[in-house]
Amino acid sequence: MKKKISKWLKCFMTVLALISLVFTSSCFSVPAGADSADTETEHKTATPAPTSAPTPALSPTSAPESQKSQSHDENSGLDSEGRIVANFGSPVIDGEIDEIWEKAQTIVPKHIIGNVEASATFKMLWDDYALYTLAIVKDKNLSVQSDYPYMQDSFEIFLDENNDKTREYGADDLHFRVNYENSRSADNGNIERFYTAAKRLDDGYIIESRVALKTKPSNGKVMGIELQINDGKGTERLGTINVFDPTGTAWNDTSRFGEIVLTGRTENDKSGLNPYDLINLILSTQKIDLTRYKNADILQKYFDEQYIALKEVISKLELTEEAANEKEFKSMPDEYKMLSEKQGTIERLQYNASNLNNGTDVKYLNVYLPYGYNPSDKTKKYNVLYLMHGGGEDENLLFGGPGENRELKRILDNMIARGEIEPLIVVTPTFYGGKNDTQLFPEELVDCIIPLVETKYNTYAASGSKEDLKASRAHRAFGGFSMGSVTTWYTYIYCLDYFKYFIPLSGDCWVLGGPGSSDPKAVAEYLAKVAKDAGYTPRDYFIFAATGDLDIAYPNMKPQIDAMKELSDTFIYSANLEKGNFYFMVCEGGTHAWNWVNQYIYNILPDLFKN
Repeated sequence: MKKKISKWLKCFMTVLALISLVFTSSCFSVPAGADSADTETEHKTATPAPTSAPTPALSPTSAPESQKSQSHDENSGLDSEGRIVANFGSPVIDGEIDEIWEKAQTIVPKHIIGNVEASATFKMLWDDYALYTLAIVKDKNLSVQSDYPYMQDSFEIFLDENNDKTREYGADDLHFRVNYENSRSADNGNIERFYTAAKRLDDGYIIESRVALKTKPSNGKVMGIELQINDGKGTERLGTINVFDPTGTAWNDTSRFGEIVLTGRTENDKSGLNPYDLINLILSTQKIDLTRYKNADILQKYFDEQYIALKEVISKLELTEEAANEKEFKSMPDEYKMLSEKQGTIERLQYNASNLNNGTDVKYLNVYLPYGYNPSDKTKKYNVLYLMHGGGEDENLLFGGPGENRELKRILDNMIARGEIEPLIVVTPTFYGGKNDTQLFPEELVDCIIPLVETKYNTYAASGSKEDLKASRAHRAFGGFSMGSVTTWYTYIYCLDYFKYFIPLSGDCWVLGGPGSSDPKAVAEYLAKVAKDAGYTPRDYFIFAATGDLDIAYPNMKPQIDAMKELSDTFIYSANLEKGNFYFMVCEGGTHAWNWVNQYIYNILPDLFKN
């Protein structure tokens, strides 16, 4: 569910990105690498074939007489009447194979024309708006060198929507093509009805395509159809792979098409979202030469209005109950990196910490105080978040020091100024110095740091005694990145009496071994036992974990999180904090870097101190 939502939102983001780019100059061309479709390359059948073609008279889809059609022995995937059967479903067209494609039957092409080296299978689905095709092609030698689209490695779809099987192409007939680089072309029909995504693989490529239908389809509707793969090599086409046509003349004769029957829709089935027609319209609009129009400015105004309107609609989307269990990563707007008019301050504190040599080390930490903090106003109390740096860093990484305005400080200032979070105190210590060990740091945290900070500033701790610190645990959180995340898990294990909220970012728990070396199930059970032995219920502690799917910590962190999900009597997985006490936010494309970590903090801060 989370992946599906993310994929649909990505489609909308594509729409927004295209709208924002459309009118940046007076004359436009389609941007290279656009997901939806690249520049169209129309093939005119009257254009003579290049001299390198197998024969000068070779038509777009026909083969020389010497090339014979060969039928496969495998089950073709057709019904008893020899028709393609398409079930109901709306895949996301993005070049990734959705689970919904499992509903579709695999179609094995029956006819091979020429000395083809490739192989292919197809799947088809339909909904209220369109017909969808998934082509999976195995081919070690891919080429788009030919100037003729039909001689490049590509997929073609022929459709006779009325299934009237006229020889000539009519208004209801179309013939579209897309190569493995996602460059589309049309021999018949309006190419704005054709939306595609291509993905190259080690052994070939896949094509996802969508053809918008002119009439609303229903169960039992039969249409004429042909599917074809062109196998290119160098500047030549070796041949084609076809589902129905053994003659290679479907390009000129719709009676050569086979048939597809639509089925499988129930009363409760609904079509997926359709951003594709809009995306194709935007792409075609990019080609307009605005210098030819005296009132071209009306387009810019309209697109600005629609851009704002679409963003507003997206912001109002409400997650289903199931989807709400996942914490959705939201990119932080750039304005949060700007200086706020209401700025907090940074103070630096010094303290002595015991070391392993029976002595003490002088150590430092930084304290963020929110705008408006008044040390004399003892009636105003503040929650406290302790944030730990990663390996090789120190207490100055996040805030720098007094007088500095680093990114995290600017984020805090802006979120507080906008009323998105309550003003809070943020402390950045270091695990270096003292006993110089993340596992031993919790001793220093409880014995030195918390009493120092929370008796100096206006917090919920009545005093620095352990009893008063335990009594105020609901107003205290600890989090960290990388080795700071490792420290966070140790803080949960050894300081659960003192903290209610934990934010492990890009790091797993090492209590039973190093990174990724422990049994995730055993670690999860260990963590659950900590809470149970201390007598806490799931409403007494909250764990907000996060990382990126490209982060080096992700492969170690995810198995542990998955194991914790299984222990639902201790860790109730849901981003809805009225239901659960634990979530794992994963950022697509996020790496092991503070640029991402600050955004994780931005996403998590509003969830702190709510319970």
